This record gives sequence, structure tokens and C-alpha cells, in this order.
Amino acid sequence: MKNNVKEIKPTKPTQCFSYEVVMLVHIIADNETTAKSQLDEKGGIVTKRDVKLVNTQILYGEDKDK
Repeated sequence: MKNNVKEIKPTKPTQCFSYEVVMLVHIIADNETTAKSQLDEKGGIVTKRDVKLVNTQILYGEDKDK
């Protein structure tokens, strides 16, 4: 950096984390159409959730240690 230029904001890495998520969700409803609609609008009762980190990518900034 030049001597006459001030750093406005410190450089800080921003990352994107990609996850694969598998969930088992229960919906209490009168029929499948109502259940699907409720799932899309409000969600349901999550009884199982498996999360796996798939990828990490730096989007902005740089690692000062490198």
C-alpha cells in the first residue's frame, strides 16, 4: 500500500459454505394436498436432520497469513 493511501476498511475474508441437508419432516393434516401446502408455507416438525459440509469458497478479501 502506498504511504499516502489510507486503508478504509480492513480486509476480511468472506466465505460461502455449501451444505447438503437431509431432513425428515412430519406434517399433521387431513390429506396430502393440505400437507404439501402446509410444508411449503409453514414447514413442519423436523425429527431428523443430517448436515454435511460440501464446499467452502472465499468470496472476498484475502488471508493475510498467506
